[in-house]
Amino acid sequence: MAKNLPNSQVVIRERREKIWALLTRGNIKSYEIAKKLNVSPPTIARDIKFLTADSQNYLNDLARKTLPFMYQISIEGIRDIIRECWAIYQRENDENINMCQRISALKLAKECNEAIFKLIEEGASVMYLKQLQEKLAQVELMQGRVST
Repeated sequence: MAKNLPNSQVVIRERREKIWALLTRGNIKSYEIAKKLNVSPPTIARDIKFLTADSQNYLNDLARKTLPFMYQISIEGIRDIIRECWAIYQRENDENINMCQRISALKLAKECNEAIFKLIEEGASVMYLKQLQEKLAQVELMQGRVST
């Protein structure tokens, strides 16, 4: 993929990959990276700023794509727990389950229902916020095109 990029872009991409590798290895200062790569500290600062923004975009995209799926999995898992809680509660003739355990199952079922409600309530807000952020980004992009 780097073969199609102009020479300077290849150099920048390779340098950023090296910076990323150095940053992920542990506690290293930007001036140490600059010295190690024989590049000026302001260049390293710009590259780190770029990598940070790129990471934020990656996380935003990942969240936008996976959030609905994760909510669905979470809710379905909680519903499985609720079904099991009710099965435990309804085992009246089971000598291995006492009244305290049955009441605990009811309490857990209640907490699970509250968790589902909270997920659904927050999920709608989170998804709406994500949509607003995407619209804002589009507007900002359009403003950038108009002003140039």
